[in-house]
Amino acid sequence: MPTIRSEFNIEQFEEVLRKLAHEIALDAVKNLNQGDVRIQIYGPRFSIVETGKVQIRFYANHISYYEQPTRNRAYGWGFDVEDKLYLTSSHSTKISFYAPESREKEFSEKITVFIDKIMAEASIKPVPRFKLADVKVTS
Repeated sequence: MPTIRSEFNIEQFEEVLRKLAHEIALDAVKNLNQGDVRIQIYGPRFSIVETGKVQIRFYANHISYYEQPTRNRAYGWGFDVEDKLYLTSSHSTKISFYAPESREKEFSEKITVFIDKIMAEASIKPVPRFKLADVKVTS
């Protein structure tokens, strides 16, 4: 399964995707235009928001986002993001996704553009944990 590293941390993903899930849920209930709607809430937070178009699931250790296939797009696409503190880079999260082997680059770019867009709309900037240039190597 292909992966992408991200400097956005899991809390930033959770904040933005919860807001998006809230907007999707409100729109689906108000307009009744997204087919079947499933909303699960545990305590004060969404657990699942699922419509005929989009599915967002919040788990204890990761979050998944998936868009259903449409008439114009034969493949659905989505990703799973989890906390992952890499030792060799300042990335904070690992984004996993499924793509047919011949389309991995296309799906990777689509996911990266989508994440950059939703983070920019929320005015959230990536938070690098460290800079490799600042790391001192001792022997």
